[in-house]
Amino acid sequence: MEGEFQNSGIDDKSNMNDPEIQSAKIKIFLLKDNKIPRDLVPLEELFDHDDVPKNPTMVPTEKGVEDVNIGALEKPKMVKLSKSLSPEMKIKYIALMI
Repeated sequence: MEGEFQNSGIDDKSNMNDPEIQSAKIKIFLLKDNKIPRDLVPLEELFDHDDVPKNPTMVPTEKGVEDVNIGALEKPKMVKLSKSLSPEMKIKYIALMI
């Protein structure tokens, strides 16, 4: 190790009483063994190597969305927005994406 990390260690618990760490209100929990708790799922099971969800839970249906051009007529940029959005909300979403 070099520089500011020279005297640091991942498993080093000697700095747990450091006021800077305590003032940051970091909540750390230690597992008794190397088993993952039942309710936690490894991220590798949810995402591929490009961070794209393997099984997305929200899949838009074509009948519930409409294509909206947020680009110019010469160079369109199409996005899909819900048909159930109010006109005011559509304007806000379009302004956010431009």
